[in-house]
Amino acid sequence: MSEDCIELRKPALLIGIGKIGKNIISKLNNVEHDFLLISNHRDDLEVYNSLHVDCKSWINPSSYKIRSFLEIHKEEICSKLSGYETIILVTSLAEKSGIAIAPIVSHIAKSILDKTVISLVTMPFGHEKDRLFQASISLKRRSLNSDINFVVDNDAYVEINPNLTVKDCSEISDEIVLNTIKLIPEIALNLGTNLVSGTMKENNIEAGIKDLITQLYSSLGTSSITKSILYVNGARNEPIGKLNEMLSNFQNSMEGDTNDVSFVVTDSSRNNMHLIASIKGRTKFDSYDPLNIIPDDNVLDWDIPESHPNIDLPLPLID
Repeated sequence: MSEDCIELRKPALLIGIGKIGKNIISKLNNVEHDFLLISNHRDDLEVYNSLHVDCKSWINPSSYKIRSFLEIHKEEICSKLSGYETIILVTSLAEKSGIAIAPIVSHIAKSILDKTVISLVTMPFGHEKDRLFQASISLKRRSLNSDINFVVDNDAYVEINPNLTVKDCSEISDEIVLNTIKLIPEIALNLGTNLVSGTMKENNIEAGIKDLITQLYSSLGTSSITKSILYVNGARNEPIGKLNEMLSNFQNSMEGDTNDVSFVVTDSSRNNMHLIASIKGRTKFDSYDPLNIIPDDNVLDWDIPESHPNIDLPLPLID
């Protein structure tokens, strides 16, 4: 095992936060993980093994307000996580519940309980201006408290095909996250940030690879690729020579000194593929927060994300 990889330790707990958490967990079959759902919306929760963050009379609470109500459940979260070695955290940073809850849960798992933390997160669209800043901050917090962080960029699909609907992108993201979770026990897990992209429809392998590379470079920013793994489903009947040629073309298309490219063919009735690329440096998500241009060593920050608690200060009337 290389120094930049980590082994999965059992038992593992998969935590789904918000709507995407419920969607993913409901589709997982034959996976040897326990599940926990967390959300401030009861519709996102099942009757078994879930935690409802009750925001009481607040109809449309901000992420700061949701986070303040989550503080009440810290000891309960610690108790639910303490019996596990690995925490797999799934959420969308296009949802306020994900923005608010994920950084706290990852902080508890890593900084307090010292668990192995694997995060899978989907990022908002570029037009969701009201959420980009908060999503960037939440992603940074999660990255600091995660051994491995898989990031799926919804905006990358739209850049290739502007005709996609929100529902289309959501289905693509869910499928990519689902496949990544299933692959976790079988692949070398690289520490740090990994960009994950996937094909948008069933098509030939050559066209699919072009789409994957386009998506990857649209999300890179100033990052460099260190390792990448290309997964191809449903290609068992493809000629080996053709697969080798495509792997060579794929490797030649990667910029920089990236020589560590793996190619995995799996059994499937569907003809699709996705790409996991380990990166170092800044992504385009850093630009969502204008303060990220300031070097980290020049910034005074705190470990716990800010929240908005209810503070009752009965001040006497002074004449």
